[in-house]
Amino acid sequence: MELSQRLEHILEGFRPVFSREASFRWFVLLVWGILLNTQPAAVTSYVNALGLGEAVYQQALHWFESRAFSVKGLCQHWGQWLSQHTSVYHIRGEQVYVGDGIKVAKEGRKMPGVKRLHQESEDVSKPEWIRGHYFNALSLLLSAGQACFAVPLILQLQDGLIAETPPVKAKGQGKKATLVTKMADLCTTYAKTGSYVVLDAYFACAPVLSRFRRHALHLISRVRCSTVAHAPFSVVPTVKGRGRPRQWGSPVKLQTLFAPLHQCQQAQVWLYGHLTTVYYQCFELYWDSPTTPVLFVLTQYPNGKSLILLSSDLTLSGPEVIAAYGLRFKIEVTFRTLVHLLGGFAYRFWLKAMATAPTWPTHLNLADYPETVQAQILAKVEAFERFINLNAIALGLLQILALEYPTQVWAYFPRWFRTLPKHGYPSERITQLALQHHAEAIFLKSPPTLLLPKFIAAKLNPLPPQVSQSLVT
Repeated sequence: MELSQRLEHILEGFRPVFSREASFRWFVLLVWGILLNTQPAAVTSYVNALGLGEAVYQQALHWFESRAFSVKGLCQHWGQWLSQHTSVYHIRGEQVYVGDGIKVAKEGRKMPGVKRLHQESEDVSKPEWIRGHYFNALSLLLSAGQACFAVPLILQLQDGLIAETPPVKAKGQGKKATLVTKMADLCTTYAKTGSYVVLDAYFACAPVLSRFRRHALHLISRVRCSTVAHAPFSVVPTVKGRGRPRQWGSPVKLQTLFAPLHQCQQAQVWLYGHLTTVYYQCFELYWDSPTTPVLFVLTQYPNGKSLILLSSDLTLSGPEVIAAYGLRFKIEVTFRTLVHLLGGFAYRFWLKAMATAPTWPTHLNLADYPETVQAQILAKVEAFERFINLNAIALGLLQILALEYPTQVWAYFPRWFRTLPKHGYPSERITQLALQHHAEAIFLKSPPTLLLPKFIAAKLNPLPPQVSQSLVT
């Protein structure tokens, strides 16, 4: 099967997501436009990449506000299809998801959800404070051989807006939804029951663990070196005192449990593409709940670096937890590729009905606007997420083609790179270049079942003859 045929075979499965045929056709066209685009990311560039023109630009733009589908339904279908792929990475038979947040700089003064954000990164190219959007993202790990990709499932704007009526929260979920709890809800909504979710230390807390337990998900994360856990508590029947009975055992500072390397267990683990020697110790202690223990893996490297990992699944071994957390950086690679290769965050949607935001805005309160404007604000936020998740799906398709058809991708690859992936599988950039090099054959010698030429012809035919001829030539 050719690359283009496989790609469109996947896209055909999205038809039930859309209630109208026109919206589905524009979805296929826009995905192809992203993959074939060689200009700066924009809806105009996607239209130009397909050989279409100004006459259909408004139709393409309308797709981002169409009522024929929703981002939630689109991403749920995408996640269900990915979970059945043969290349899904497993730990003890269960799928592995990776989640994280990303901050995107936006200068728009009439763009909903833009607020003042602090960047913790020490990169000199990033200012400490920016104006922009904050997105939480969830991805599924797919692998073949030594190659592994974090295929994005959904990116969701989760900061900058205050709803008029806060949602009713279940007992035990806290009084206020935070970025941490929103990430937990995102994972419980889109991750398959019984799976493992790898998160950064920012999300390692009791609210996340409690939600994961209710939905039968396992958390693998890192905790701070100053973390204090509790030993098991044993009740002494002969000792009785006033007040509420004790539930927690003696506090234990995890940092004090690190032993010399010669007293630790040793293992060879694949980390960041290399077989690395690690030293570890495992402890089952109580941290977020006095009744449910968690597994702490105290890890040390030969160079002296140490970190404390956490797993809610007590059956995992130390090397399994270490290797799983080592795959967390894959979502950082996905973010970088989405930003620099596809321009997935280059959306430019403004709302005239909004009041001009100050230089350093805070949360946008929907209650400050009439109901008609509130609906427009929510629709504009939906347009942001549609643009990003459309690019995320396109990126996922490149990753799938790289894993399924590496030989064909290398055969169509038209250029020379000084450095190539050591695992032998093409990267997303190489796969995109191979598709673009193969684009002429897609248009000129396409099989009758291919959707792209048919949909483009349907857009060109209604145009006047002179315009249609100019666009074709």
